[in-house]
Amino acid sequence: MKSVTLMLVLAVMAAFALSAGCTGSSPETTPTPTLTATPVTTVPVTAPTVSLQPEPTDVMPADYLVAAQVQKDPIYRGITVTFSGGLGQENVKEFTATVTRSDGTTETKSLTKPSGKSLSKGQNVEFTGTAGDDRVQVWVVMDRPLGKDALTKFTIWDNVLGAKGTK
Repeated sequence: MKSVTLMLVLAVMAAFALSAGCTGSSPETTPTPTLTATPVTTVPVTAPTVSLQPEPTDVMPADYLVAAQVQKDPIYRGITVTFSGGLGQENVKEFTATVTRSDGTTETKSLTKPSGKSLSKGQNVEFTGTAGDDRVQVWVVMDRPLGKDALTKFTIWDNVLGAKGTK
């Protein structure tokens, strides 16, 4: 009798176990979001164009004129930019030259006024040029505003040097 009771208890438990899974409501499934590809827009990055076209230089007040001398060696292609001095030599705070080469590269070098002194006539900066045309621009920054526009920065040279040194 014990085995019949045991069998009956096991059968009832099996029936409950089987019916427990079928009586509940099925859990809601969350819909899987559909992924849509967003097109990537690429903006082409353009390198700044270099210009070998010289522009007009600035007019400095006559009492503060300074000059530069620019030479290109026709054999070795070295470019020398020399501070030539002038009436405003004592007031030049910075002398800057930029070479834009025909291959598109640029290089800038500066001379700055030493403390308590002025730039010396004949000081220079040197660059490596190319076999083609190279543009040279020279600026001076004065230690005080000058002229009716109260400018401190003046373009004193902007020219293109050819393969033989002049254009």
